[in-house]
Amino acid sequence: MSQHEAARTPDESGDAAVTRGGATPPAVPSPHRDERPRPQYGEYAPEGWTWTPPVDERAAAASAESAQPAASAPVVAPGSTVTSAAAGRHPIDRMWTITLLVFGVFGALYNSLSLFQLPTTALESAKLSASMLGVDAPADFVPGPAVPTFIFVGIALQLALWVGALLWSRARMRAGRLAWWIPLVAGVAAFVVVVVVGMLVFASDPSFLTSLTPAQT
Repeated sequence: MSQHEAARTPDESGDAAVTRGGATPPAVPSPHRDERPRPQYGEYAPEGWTWTPPVDERAAAASAESAQPAASAPVVAPGSTVTSAAAGRHPIDRMWTITLLVFGVFGALYNSLSLFQLPTTALESAKLSASMLGVDAPADFVPGPAVPTFIFVGIALQLALWVGALLWSRARMRAGRLAWWIPLVAGVAAFVVVVVVGMLVFASDPSFLTSLTPAQT
């Protein structure tokens, strides 16, 4: 064997022998050989390496600016009654609204008690009205059958007006809006209810109402 033949690797000798024999043996994969196809550009990245796209600094700055106001906004816990910003927006209005609502409680109770006692105090009220009108006072008052219904409706309206004023005022104060005028409107409406119910009670006795009317000359 010549030195040239001895220097050839076994693979080369086998390939040459097969070639001389006229047949090509099947390829035997090597355990350390990369069987993946050759990439078109460059080489394969090592295992475990991942590619991260470059960060656009302008887009990142815009995202940070847009997220900053949301992060600085106050967080209201579920079930809270009023936020601190809305509560401190109109402190004078809040004070007057609460004060008027407290007066409204006593006003509603007083009006309800007055309506409840109206059948028994109607005669005294008629005498007072007669003296103011300059007519003769009626001698007696007989309430009609619908008087209890009138009184019940009047008392229910007194309570409903105050509760409605309370809820509406509270909602406007929570929203940071003025609410002092709501108890005043409710108070005026309650007074109108008392006057209307009183007239209906007086009108339930036709002779009593006629005696309060000035005589035509």
